[in-house]
Amino acid sequence: MVASGRAPAGLPYVPATMSVIQLRRAALAVIAAEARASADGRETGGILLGADDGERVDVRHAGGPGPDADRSTTGFRRDLIHAQQLAIDAWATDGSVWVGEWHTHPCSPVRPSDTDLATYYRFLDDPTLGFQRLCAIIVAPAAPPDWDRLVLGARLITRTELDPAKIVVAEGRA
Repeated sequence: MVASGRAPAGLPYVPATMSVIQLRRAALAVIAAEARASADGRETGGILLGADDGERVDVRHAGGPGPDADRSTTGFRRDLIHAQQLAIDAWATDGSVWVGEWHTHPCSPVRPSDTDLATYYRFLDDPTLGFQRLCAIIVAPAAPPDWDRLVLGARLITRTELDPAKIVVAEGRA
């Protein structure tokens, strides 16, 4: 991989400095447990809650899809009432706010699809949500169809940039 400048043909470009997403171990545990549902070939996911200081995103909590989620092989729609309650509880616990989304790709790479990007940009373009950037984590099995070992791909998305991000797993609360 190339850290700056032009990448030789066939190699991905990697920025000289990569943004960091701090993922709390408890949030990772929720993601790992919920991701196992994708062994059925359908996507699942949920919200990410924490803080974004403009330099680092701290994901303190992750939610699942909720009991009324709609899951398919090409996407999922979370249970909005479930997600709202998770956000209320996280705010009351430690002031966490909605910082992004996570979801699975049972049969494709851990990079955003066109559908994913359309969803992310819709969130960014909605002034009532107040996003300056969105944290997106995509999860896939390391060795399909085994969901016991996972690969996570992360991006920090603004209206003009789609930056890969490094995930650092952390203990405890902020």
